[in-house]
Amino acid sequence: MGIFKKLDDHSDLMGKMSDKVGVDWAEKISEHPEMARQYRTAVMTCTQCKSVGECKGWQATHDHADAAPDYCLNKDLLAQLAAD
Repeated sequence: MGIFKKLDDHSDLMGKMSDKVGVDWAEKISEHPEMARQYRTAVMTCTQCKSVGECKGWQATHDHADAAPDYCLNKDLLAQLAAD
């Protein structure tokens, strides 16, 4: 898989996971432009995930969730952002 395809795929996964747990990155970045770096880091962290299939399956069966699944490498960050 090419690096740009991988980044695109994981940006999509990260965006969908964020939506599921109530984190609106566009709003966060609009209010605090410096958070764009945090979003980029979260996407890069997502590229290291070993549970992509599980993640896609989880996302397909959840319209909303209180928290990301335990295997999500960004679970703590998303929980912190959702609480803000």
